[in-house]
Amino acid sequence: MAVRSAEPVHLGWIFRPEHRDGGADHAGKRVHSVGRALDPDGRIEVILIDGARVRAYRREIVPG
Repeated sequence: MAVRSAEPVHLGWIFRPEHRDGGADHAGKRVHSVGRALDPDGRIEVILIDGARVRAYRREIVPG
């Protein structure tokens, strides 16, 4: 027997930068999309829900 929730479930990603210089102004914002290509520093381009573009390490994108 399956249990169903009465509330919708939102699965998404949140930007959680590790360093203050790595986009602290955008900390906690929902992620809209994530690029595939890594830059030479090992970061990817992340587009946040408000349209802001930041460079982040994959470990800085967390479920939320």
